[in-house]
Amino acid sequence: MLAQSDRVKYVLAPASLMALLLVVAGCQRPVPQAADTRAADEAAIRAVFDDQAKAMAAMDAAKAVSGYTDDAVLLSSDDPVMQGRANVQKTFEAMLKDKPEFSMGVPKIEVAKSGDVAYEWVTGKMTVKDKKSKVTETGFKSLTVWKKQSDGSWKMTVDTVVLDTPQKKS
Repeated sequence: MLAQSDRVKYVLAPASLMALLLVVAGCQRPVPQAADTRAADEAAIRAVFDDQAKAMAAMDAAKAVSGYTDDAVLLSSDDPVMQGRANVQKTFEAMLKDKPEFSMGVPKIEVAKSGDVAYEWVTGKMTVKDKKSKVTETGFKSLTVWKKQSDGSWKMTVDTVVLDTPQKKS
């Protein structure tokens, strides 16, 4: 037979443990969900895209690459992989020497629910007139990966450009 003190131990120990668990569970608050900023993020990415399009139209390669991360990668048809914003700028400078005209569709932008990465795809045309006034029009498709920076801005980290077969015009 258990002594009175032993009975109290067997009853109070589990009861104390249960009370402690209830107190701890009651103190926990649900983790608040982060606000969904995807619409604002998409607008911010679109603004960078628009700035880049304006810079390309102005033949300003330095401004055009300002929306890239320092370690950005550019993948394009028949070219080696360009790594680093400085190399992307050199590629743009070489391309802009021919004074091309660009027309691009409105990009499709999808921001991840996490709010830290996004992708954008666009189609367009590049038109170049050579020294004999022959016009060549080349269609292209582009897929770009964007990363949100620590300051909240968005920059391109991987950019791909796939050229269609050029079409000679008069």
